[in-house]
Amino acid sequence: MTGPALSAIGENGWKLAAYVLEQNRLGTTPTFYSSQQTLTKPTLTGHSFQEDASAGSVGVDTAIETFPKTVPERLDRALINLAAVTKHLGQQIKIGSEGVNPLLFAQNSGEVFFIIEQFAQEGNIKGKTTSLPTEISLTAKGLNRAADLQRGLFGPLNKQVFVAMSFDNSLDDVWTDGLKLGIEDCGYTAIRVDRKEHNEDINDFMIAEIRKSKFMVADFTDHKHGVYFEAGMMMGLGRPVIFTCREDQLGKAHFDTRQYSHIIWNTPEELREKLKRRIQATIAP
Repeated sequence: MTGPALSAIGENGWKLAAYVLEQNRLGTTPTFYSSQQTLTKPTLTGHSFQEDASAGSVGVDTAIETFPKTVPERLDRALINLAAVTKHLGQQIKIGSEGVNPLLFAQNSGEVFFIIEQFAQEGNIKGKTTSLPTEISLTAKGLNRAADLQRGLFGPLNKQVFVAMSFDNSLDDVWTDGLKLGIEDCGYTAIRVDRKEHNEDINDFMIAEIRKSKFMVADFTDHKHGVYFEAGMMMGLGRPVIFTCREDQLGKAHFDTRQYSHIIWNTPEELREKLKRRIQATIAP
């Protein structure tokens, strides 16, 4: 690190530490220069490196700029880091008592507690999360989610949305004028297994499409058992499920799902608009 680069760090040393750790994981050892000495060079990883006399050089301000902008992104990238240091199933990962933890993108011990408690609540890790130092390990769910993240299933390139609903002909307009259009209004592609050509067993095909989808919209009108199964599978994968139901059918909802916030609708047009607003409000782009 050059002298000008060192002086440019300011209070962002913890962000730079997270950047270095992540780049080391990706096989890069960056050399830091002040941004005035360098030129921007985009890379396939989405980071903007700074090109100078040596390969891997980067401007300090650009490196800091790659720090996650939102809490969900910080959590996702921290989970990928934890998976990267997990060399065997059930491996214990030591979490120290020091404030800064670049592995978790954490500035202080308070953020460390927040992140590991969130992971524990989601079922992604197991271990003591009430005091430091501690040891945690990734669960099968955590490892699966990290693998999905690395395949880009939660990123902006994944536009597939799985729709679970009754296939009764009386609900055809609910699909064409409500669910499908509401999803497409937000820039996503809606799929229903009975509307997609395939040569596979329908159950295997359905499960594969659920696993490939960024989130699910489950309409419980008619309360088909398959919709409950498909929504449960998506939730088990740790991905968002948006619940919808026609108003006259809501009272028949199973007690296990009544506590979830349902979009209540009466017409396909109303469903389209409400679904569009819910996706925009709750699904990260």
